Amino acid sequence: MAISQQHTFDNLIDNVYRTHCLMQQTAQKSVNQLLEIQNWITGYYIVEYEQNGYDRAKYGERLIDEMSRNLKMKGLKGYSPISLRTIRSFYRTYPQIQQSVTVELQKTSFETYKQLPFSNIQIQQSPTVESCEAYPIPNEVLLSHLTYTHFVELMRAKEPLERLFYEVETIKNNWTVKQLERAFDTGLYVRTGLSR
Repeated sequence: MAISQQHTFDNLIDNVYRTHCLMQQTAQKSVNQLLEIQNWITGYYIVEYEQNGYDRAKYGERLIDEMSRNLKMKGLKGYSPISLRTIRSFYRTYPQIQQSVTVELQKTSFETYKQLPFSNIQIQQSPTVESCEAYPIPNEVLLSHLTYTHFVELMRAKEPLERLFYEVETIKNNWTVKQLERAFDTGLYVRTGLSR
């Protein structure tokens, strides 16, 4: 009888442990996707302001520095000038994410979504943003398999074909950011003969 109780107790512990791990992974994935969307929207705001802001001449070249300073005064962390430039590049490099942004935000909570300044804006891609026609990797796959840090690393690619190569390899091989960084540093793209 003691063996049966021990086995049942071990199953209990194992079930709780596996459930905890699965839920934690799911939560991390959700947080990562929301971070990607938040940064993409922030990049959108920056680009739109740069193109259409009525007082943009007031800030001129100092826009990012002024933004960083003002966001810090509001108590927000993680918006250094370097981070804001990266966020702007993220928006410009991955315009195809636009198609998933609204859908993903509406999943969070309709009331939360309605409170965002973004919710009532019809996004028009700016002419400076790379074309997103017929992108070979679906948005859902990009957002579900890559973290924002992956995207930052992928933006190191000089050409869209090189970036696509690393996106495919990262998704197919489930690379960590360190593994992706190593692939870049060792010139995997060039070594595979895909460069030209």
